[in-house]
Amino acid sequence: MVVAGTVRQEIERRVGEFVAAFNRGDMAALAGLYTEDAKLLPPGSAMVTGRSAIQQFWQGARDMGVREVDLRVQEVEQGGDLASEIGSATLTIQPEGGQATTDTVKYVVVWKRQSGGPWQLAVDIWNGNQTG
Repeated sequence: MVVAGTVRQEIERRVGEFVAAFNRGDMAALAGLYTEDAKLLPPGSAMVTGRSAIQQFWQGARDMGVREVDLRVQEVEQGGDLASEIGSATLTIQPEGGQATTDTVKYVVVWKRQSGGPWQLAVDIWNGNQTG
C-alpha cells in the first residue's frame, strides 16, 4: 500500500533535512536523522552501524568530493512505526582541483518512529544505475 498524506509529507520533510544538512556539510545534523543503531549499507563496502560511524562515513564521502545530493522520493509505504521509502538521487562529485561530474543512484530506506518522535532513518541502502 502506497502511503498518501501526512506520513509521506513527514518523510519528504525529513528527506529535505537530509539534503540540506549534506549540502551545507553538516554531517552531525545529517547523522542526527538516523537512529542510534542505524545501519548504512553502501555499495561495495562493509556495513556501517551506529550514528557516530554513519557521521564518519558521510564526512568521508564529502571529503572525497561528493559536494551535493538531490534526493527524489518516489514511493512511501507505512506499517505501524516503520515506513519504507524508495527513491532516486543525483550526486554532484567534484574532487579537489577536479572537474564536477554527476552520478545517479537508486535507494531504499527504512524509517522508524520511536516513542511518537520524528521519523528517523534505521536502514539506508543504495546502488548505482547502470549506464551505457
